[in-house]
Amino acid sequence: MQGMATPHSFRRAAATVAVFVWLAACALLPAPDMSGFNPQPTAASPLGCKLLKASAYAYDVNNSGEIQPDTGIATLLGEPGQAYGVSSRASGQTDRDRDAVLMWLSGSELIIAFRGTLPFDSRAQQKLADQSLVLQDWLNDADFTTQPDPQLGLVHRGFKDSFDNLWPGVVQQIKAWQAAGKLGPNTKVYVTGHSKGGALAVLAALKLRVTGLLPVTEVITFAAPRVGGEDFAARYAAQHITDYRYENQNDLVPLVPLDKQELQMLPLLESVLGMNAQQTGDYVSVGKLRYITADVSVIAPTDAATGAQLDQSRMQEFGALLLQDRGDAVATIINAHAIGDPGSTDTSRYYRAVCGPQSGP
Repeated sequence: MQGMATPHSFRRAAATVAVFVWLAACALLPAPDMSGFNPQPTAASPLGCKLLKASAYAYDVNNSGEIQPDTGIATLLGEPGQAYGVSSRASGQTDRDRDAVLMWLSGSELIIAFRGTLPFDSRAQQKLADQSLVLQDWLNDADFTTQPDPQLGLVHRGFKDSFDNLWPGVVQQIKAWQAAGKLGPNTKVYVTGHSKGGALAVLAALKLRVTGLLPVTEVITFAAPRVGGEDFAARYAAQHITDYRYENQNDLVPLVPLDKQELQMLPLLESVLGMNAQQTGDYVSVGKLRYITADVSVIAPTDAATGAQLDQSRMQEFGALLLQDRGDAVATIINAHAIGDPGSTDTSRYYRAVCGPQSGP
């Protein structure tokens, strides 16, 4: 009969109610002991700030080739150098969502900054409803299945496809600079990116190490989603790559794809965000976490135990958030993910936590 509930709808409703109860219980639990989390007040990180700015500029890369310094990149990073962009031309991509990477060579330092897909920044000037649709489309269109790669292991298929679109161009420019004597064994190489760009940065760092194309001095990512499971994490750890990942309170993207614990939130995420892409729970994070709190302090877990405590705290925070009004929850998630428009007036938490207050461009 029309309007009659199906067994499927009953199961889904029951699952959603169960998750609501579980999240409500989490929100009512006493806050975990924060003493072992080592929260630190906001302090400027010159390297991290430079890489954050490069990640922001990467959103403006829409073509392959040399980027003239008068475009503002030299002023933004506060140093002279050479800039080169690599951009994919995959079918269906536009200037808003194409894969791209910025390569910045200054003296004996090379920055490789991958562009993200989610344009959640003040420059986009998108309406909240538009940004909400972008977030939902990204979560639903993402291919969370893994694909084997002989050097990377089992990795996220969608991210690997994007990486493969860019990697030949990156290698070509690296070899051109090497042939010109501008890159050598003493070059400091930094790999970075925001959002999806952070995921591609992790893949690039491992590829550079495994192939021996370039040394990797450090990786710093911002709001990066996960790229693989235990197989990838083991390969990444074996290369002893120095990696710091900044994740903001209430930013959902670093928790995607979900791990086994976070799968408990999936029915509610489906309800609040329309998230319906298949989740396996097999993904894990890599690198050392730098967690940004609401007061712009930075928490750096010192061991597995404090890391587990922080995970519990984050689950409680997200539980409370998802029980709020849907519009408020979506707005909070979007604002938490924003990279901002790096400059002295930027109010994004990523910028304030990494660059410190009163930091000019």
